[in-house]
Amino acid sequence: MKLKANDTLHVSSVKADNILPGEEFEVSDDFGRQMVERGLAVEVSGGKTAKAEAAKQEPAKVEAKAEIAPLNKMTAPAANKSKKKGK
Repeated sequence: MKLKANDTLHVSSVKADNILPGEEFEVSDDFGRQMVERGLAVEVSGGKTAKAEAAKQEPAKVEAKAEIAPLNKMTAPAANKSKKKGK
């Protein structure tokens, strides 16, 4: 929900700094309704968020990637490595 602040607010989930009067910001619908009921903010016309509109649109089709065969990481030991227990 898109809101416009009526007073200076601090909502850490929106931004670290204060939200100044008249500044527009976006919060969840539930939290936005609470702020409007308390008189802290007013809903901006066209209050649908871009995220909500994008969710309603048909999701983009994702093409499946061809699977890459796993690489065999086991290799023969180097020539200087021996299994002898000497020295």
